[in-house]
Amino acid sequence: MTLHMLFGGSQLENCLALLKGDDTLLVIDRGALESLSAATVALPCDIVVLEDARSGLHANECFALIDTAGWLELVCQHPHSMSWY
Repeated sequence: MTLHMLFGGSQLENCLALLKGDDTLLVIDRGALESLSAATVALPCDIVVLEDARSGLHANECFALIDTAGWLELVCQHPHSMSWY
């Protein structure tokens, strides 16, 4: 059970390769969200987006939005986390 925090798109392929069903992918910034949108794969885990990352975008309304308090909750719920830049 790992929280994967995606800060940019350069490590997207490596991140996606490690996702498991009980993980959560947290998209932190707009660039990462755009990279994820370009990857047309079915992901095995929950995907959430920090609300600041989605501002101005309309194509990704299907992802759950969280604020910084929600981010903190995710960190507390997951025994492991990985940051992807």
